[in-house]
Formats: sequence, structure tokens, C-alpha cells
Amino acid sequence: MDEIVVSSTSTCAERYKQVVREMRELKRLGGRCVHPLLWLTPRMLRTWGLKYMLRSGVEWEGVKMHWGAQREWFYNRRLRRVALDLVEQWQVPLVLHTGEGRECHAAVFEELVRERSSLTFILAHGRPLDESIALLERYENVWLDCAFMPRDDLQRLARLGLGGRVRFGTDAPINEVFFENLPTQDYIRRCFAQFAEVIGGRQ
Repeated sequence: MDEIVVSSTSTCAERYKQVVREMRELKRLGGRCVHPLLWLTPRMLRTWGLKYMLRSGVEWEGVKMHWGAQREWFYNRRLRRVALDLVEQWQVPLVLHTGEGRECHAAVFEELVRERSSLTFILAHGRPLDESIALLERYENVWLDCAFMPRDDLQRLARLGLGGRVRFGTDAPINEVFFENLPTQDYIRRCFAQFAEVIGGRQ
């Protein structure tokens, strides 16, 4: 891998200064190979957080929203509209966590994808897969990230000719919660080997 796209879980604790420190250090280590995502939260929009992030000197190359961790995005349409207006203004990709929860399964995002056709949406994890496939087939501005995606799901996407719409992802280092005895570097190698075997090539 030559490049990484990264967000910070320190955002979950709304520790904005810590997030900026982490991103600056990553950029120092990786330079142009590191692409920071601004993990946007409802609280960040309501406080000094967003202004601080935007004035931090970090060049945010995309936005992440986690409707499972910050469920207010699902229930508060006004706040959601403010956030999406900002993403549209910045014209950067929007990464959306998908999962089995009511607030974040893939079909929840169809309205956004349809209404914000100028944006690129990346559905992290692609869950549930049937819903993710439906969005891929209907909308050209939708992509998937294969972090924590089972091999069977990757193979199904490849059989449907959708492999080119899947981006490699690992969600590292959260893997350490689920695979305590597997070092992160080995976990990433395993993920990439599976991806290369099923989807193929470098991206």
C-alpha cells in the first residue's frame, strides 16, 4: 500500500485537539501518502470544534459520519442538512459507516445519495450487503469500503461485476479489539491478500 485514508477515534470522545495532534503526526510521518478524514459529529457542529478543526492547518480530504456511534444524525434532519451542505460546499468524499442498526444500514442513505448526486459516497463495510448492492447498481456516486467485509461478500461483489467499485479498507487498529492475538501488521497483510485474490490489483 502506498497511501492511507485515516480518521481518528479520538473524535468519539470529542477530543479535537488530540485529533489534530494525531493527524499532524501522521502527516509528518507519511506526508502526501496520508489523507485525513474529518470525522464530523453533531457536537462538533454545535461547539467550537468544527471551527477549530478547520483552522488547525490539517488539510481534510474527506468527511466521515458514523450514524451508529452518533445516532442524532439519523433523527435530526436539520442538523444533518447543515452537515451535508458543508460537505457539498467542500466537495470532498463522504464516508458513511454502515451496519445492521436501524440508524445506519445502507438503505438509510439512499435519500442522501439521490439528493446529493454531486457528492461521492463511500459506504464503509457495505452492510447489509443486499442493500449496498442495490445502491451500487442504482447510483454511480456510491462506492464501498471492504473493512471487516467477509470473503463471501467480496466474492459476490466480484461475481456481479462490482469489484471495481470496492475500495480496500481495514479499520485498523480497531481490529485489536476483535483479534487480540493478531498483530495489526499481520491483520492488514491478511486483509490485503484476500482483497488482492478476490478483487485483484492495486488501487
